[in-house]
Amino acid sequence: MAIRLHRIVSVNKVPKGYFAVYVGENQKRIVIRVSFLNQPQFQELLGLSEEEFGYSHPTGG
Repeated sequence: MAIRLHRIVSVNKVPKGYFAVYVGENQKRIVIRVSFLNQPQFQELLGLSEEEFGYSHPTGG
């Protein structure tokens, strides 16, 4: 299953149910659905970016 990212045109606001991510040296803004956080493919991509960029965060409640 592929994850399709829809581009939402908004300069300052992020719609409810979405979050903004800034990517690359030019800080390109990408708006992503919160529901993607539960997708195994998206979690795998986040894990790869953690490894590549050295980001680490605690998990748990």
